[in-house]
Amino acid sequence: MKYIKPIYEPYLVDKYFVDQYDKEIIYITKKNYKNDCPTLINHLSKFREIMEDRRENLQGKLSFYHLHWARDEHFFGIGEKILSIRKCPTPTFAYTENEAFVMMSFNVVKTNRINQKYLTAYLNSKVINFWLKNKGKMQGSNYQIDKEPLVNIPIVFSDYESEIIELFDSIKEVTKETNKMNDITDKIDLLFYKTFDFSDEEVSLIESHLLK
Repeated sequence: MKYIKPIYEPYLVDKYFVDQYDKEIIYITKKNYKNDCPTLINHLSKFREIMEDRRENLQGKLSFYHLHWARDEHFFGIGEKILSIRKCPTPTFAYTENEAFVMMSFNVVKTNRINQKYLTAYLNSKVINFWLKNKGKMQGSNYQIDKEPLVNIPIVFSDYESEIIELFDSIKEVTKETNKMNDITDKIDLLFYKTFDFSDEEVSLIESHLLK
């Protein structure tokens, strides 16, 4: 249905890819509704008293059936995007081309300036894990990947981009096989170490620091 959309919670999102969604959201906004779904509006009318008590409704800015504080639907539609979990024990960035609606526990990355499969691999790499741990925002042992640390991540283009994308594409086939997936991600990390021309000592420093 036009206004019934898949919604993702953090538990459905892993490094690289998302699992199948298990919930949906009624995404009717002041901007997108065309008065073309009276049955759905009738269903929502059962909750009108509760929904009319929201701030924007009390101020007369929204009708009871409008989503409160709707985000730009452009970020959620079909097409390449990266879902970034804002609070996580390890940086988690997932690539999808499907519709994927999320709430405030995520940031959504969309760009045409860099291959998004390559970017997903880069953001999930140990290099960026190390950068976020030292230059980003932490809450105890959790990473707090809000907009500021996210947009400040230094983007590096790699001579190994095609190899990294090829490895990225192979991950989806083995996501439930931990050893095989670890083998692929280790190869990706190695290519990013080469991209930065890190010495063995620098690689050892990154690896040991992330174990703490």
